[in-house]
Amino acid sequence: MGVHDYVNLEKLPAVARNLAGLREALTDPEVWGLPAEACTVLSQPGSAGQVLDTVRDRARKAQDTLFIYYAGHGLTDPHTDELFLALPDSDREREYTSLRYEYLRRAVLDPQASAQRTVVILDCCYSGRALLGRMSTSAHIADQAVVEGTCLLTASAETRPALSPPGETYTAFTGELIATLTEGIPGRPDPIDMDTLYRHLRVRLASRSRPVPQQRNRNTGGRIAIARNRAVSAGVVPDGAAPYGGVSDPASFADRQSEAERRLAEMERRAELLRLESEVLRQEAERRALQTVESAQRLANALAASPDRGVQPFWFAVPATRPLMGQGGSLEPVGELAPGIWYLAVEQRGKALVVQTQDGRRGLLLDADGIQRGNYVDYGAAEDPGFEPFWFAVPAAREVLSQDGSLEPVGELAPGTWYLAVGQSDGALVARTEDGRSGLLRDTDGIQRGGSDVAESHARQTLRKAERMAGAVASEPEPGFQPFWFAVPAAREVLSEDGSLEPVGELAPGTWYLAVEQRGPALLAQCSDGRRGLLLDTDGIQRG
Repeated sequence: MGVHDYVNLEKLPAVARNLAGLREALTDPEVWGLPAEACTVLSQPGSAGQVLDTVRDRARKAQDTLFIYYAGHGLTDPHTDELFLALPDSDREREYTSLRYEYLRRAVLDPQASAQRTVVILDCCYSGRALLGRMSTSAHIADQAVVEGTCLLTASAETRPALSPPGETYTAFTGELIATLTEGIPGRPDPIDMDTLYRHLRVRLASRSRPVPQQRNRNTGGRIAIARNRAVSAGVVPDGAAPYGGVSDPASFADRQSEAERRLAEMERRAELLRLESEVLRQEAERRALQTVESAQRLANALAASPDRGVQPFWFAVPATRPLMGQGGSLEPVGELAPGIWYLAVEQRGKALVVQTQDGRRGLLLDADGIQRGNYVDYGAAEDPGFEPFWFAVPAAREVLSQDGSLEPVGELAPGTWYLAVGQSDGALVARTEDGRSGLLRDTDGIQRGGSDVAESHARQTLRKAERMAGAVASEPEPGFQPFWFAVPAAREVLSEDGSLEPVGELAPGTWYLAVEQRGPALLAQCSDGRRGLLLDTDGIQRG
């Protein structure tokens, strides 16, 4: 079965050639020798019913092996993650226009089916992110689609594209499949079983840097013979030479070869699990980075907007816990709004609300969707906040002290830099430094208060940092990258790879650090203590 021409999806002209080439191989007497009347080709099936009726009919007529092949786009239900095989008029937004794989599976499991063995091969999309000349799939296919008593072979693993290279006769996977069937596998037994076929295809595709297939079996599905090995029948053993590559004991050779293949399969399984885990972490980091960009954009918009004088203060409640952001341009929350409590919205800034909590603190609620509005109040009813954070600069270097009551310095404020005052304690300001540390500034004489433009500037800087982080976590490591040593011209932070803006360390000038990967414009750097993080600002670094 195959679909190459779609009404709503990208066309895949190679699929039509897949069907013709595979049919020719399977009916070749030197490959399988399947009678022409026993090889049914459904190109551009008109409906799911046509496909299911044909499969059910062939499953009931099969006397030995039932072979099912599909090439085309694959789609998934966004709610259940089920696999659907696309038909000519399928639409990504209407999964019911495609063939649900579970129905195909049930047709194969028909109690009246007479097939003793079943082989299912899927060369299809799964994630629905098909691009020009590409098809994509997922690792879940093999686990979800496998039929009891069968061997299922799929074109590629999770989130990796199943290529349909422009200019090539067949799709990447089916092209190798047809070549293997028609040419055979040198040095392997005759006939070729599904396990042997799978491992050969995996090596061939990997050697060409193409997505590797995956396979799932039920019972002895991997031992199903699929074709004669033409490489064996065409081979000639020289006079005096031992068969099986010079091994005089075929049984011993076969045992050792089987053990080697078992170990190889286990190594491949572990490598695939590690790759899948890495991909899940990468996707989670990308999702978190995009959320951070969205929050930073909302914060910058809110601080840049003037208060809406037409909005009267009102009480409201949130439907779920939401962070309350400071008005200083930082993405670090200053509080949290909990459901079941009434809060006072004292101003509206664009789509954000300036909120006053029960203890008098004020902050920005960036996500006001779904809030429950209560009564409006007079402008004068909103209490003045006890303390509102503000930006300030010092006229000369000044120490900030620990908040534990000791006189131990925790940092120094330098002139020419803006710092954020986040609170007040015993006449001193609670000041936050650029690296996130807080301490008490007791000498506040001559400090310069910043206006709203300072907060807006910091918000824009935060947004740019969030955008660079999103670009870094979305980028694949640059192939062929050679690690190198480097030094920074000034202190720079390295951030977590999880997509947040959480610092994991600081690089100091005068020290050599190791760049282990390139992620877009960012570097994955290794600190002196072995920790790794993303260096977003690589301007002016000195390469060693």
